[in-house]
Amino acid sequence: MPVALVICNDIMAYVFGFFFGKTPLIKLSPKKTWEGFIGGGLATILFGFFFSLILLRYDYFVCPLEWDDTIGALTTSCTRNPVFIPRTYNVSKW
Repeated sequence: MPVALVICNDIMAYVFGFFFGKTPLIKLSPKKTWEGFIGGGLATILFGFFFSLILLRYDYFVCPLEWDDTIGALTTSCTRNPVFIPRTYNVSKW
C-alpha cells in the first residue's frame, strides 16, 4: 500500500499541476506548483481511504499466513481483529 500511495501522489501531482498549475512552488524546480502539491496530496488521501476499503474485503490482506500441516500449504483462516472490521457510526446532531 505505501508504494501505491507514492505512485498515486506522483501521478496526481503531475496531473493537477499540468492542468491547474499557475503558482510556482519553489525556484529550484520551476515546474512544480502549489496546485499540483495540494491536488496530489488530497488525491492521495482519497485514494488511500478507498484502496484500504477494497483491501479489507480479502482475508489474505488482514490475516497472518499460517502453515497448515493437514493440507501442507499456507492458509489465511483467522478471526479478524476488530480493527479491520468496517463499522458504521452515527453522528448525533448538535
